[in-house]
Amino acid sequence: MLLLIGHVFVLCILVVSDADDIYGDVDDTDVMDPLVCNQVSYDVVYDIDELMGLWHTVEIIQHRDEQRFRGVQTTDTCPMVHLAKTGSSDLKMLWHEPAGYVEYRFRITDISNPGFWLSWGPQNGSMLTKPYTQFAGTVQVMKAVQTHMVLTFCSPNQSHYSIILARFNHLSSTEIRGVRNLLGRRGLPQTGVRETCKDSAPLAGPTTVLVLLSALTLVFSRSN
Repeated sequence: MLLLIGHVFVLCILVVSDADDIYGDVDDTDVMDPLVCNQVSYDVVYDIDELMGLWHTVEIIQHRDEQRFRGVQTTDTCPMVHLAKTGSSDLKMLWHEPAGYVEYRFRITDISNPGFWLSWGPQNGSMLTKPYTQFAGTVQVMKAVQTHMVLTFCSPNQSHYSIILARFNHLSSTEIRGVRNLLGRRGLPQTGVRETCKDSAPLAGPTTVLVLLSALTLVFSRSN
């Protein structure tokens, strides 16, 4: 996905907390094979609109064992993600960081299962001027809460990692530990961690960033 997370192909979404969970309970017996992107059975997403809007990427967890990702790395960079519905079954995700931005498009192929998305068309954005591999894969919404969620990207034999998103640029160590434990229960090995937003403010004030991302999304919507 950008400089921080390398080349990606598929995505699923996980998140932690039960008190304000906007999805149903998850069957912990299903395990994702790191080399095969299986669709795990989860309860119906009640309100996908709750996932839309602005998010901060606070951690990236690698599941595929690659030397360049091993261990724990930290950075002050705080990538922003903006999710928006562009139709009854279409979504757009805009990733923005100091190095540039990329817009992704997804389609909900089964309206009865709005937590499973398919990438739709090529990406746009300034990051495409750098070495970049086009994203092509699926997105699965596994669990989400109001304050944070986790996206698990998976491309068979290519890449496999999760990103923790938060409404603000910080999550408590307890919340992050809960996410890691949840991923572990899903059978996802954690071979490397990139901790972002460390000791830093967001890229800009939340309102400014939201206006910027919304404007970019509008431009791409008109151009496609």
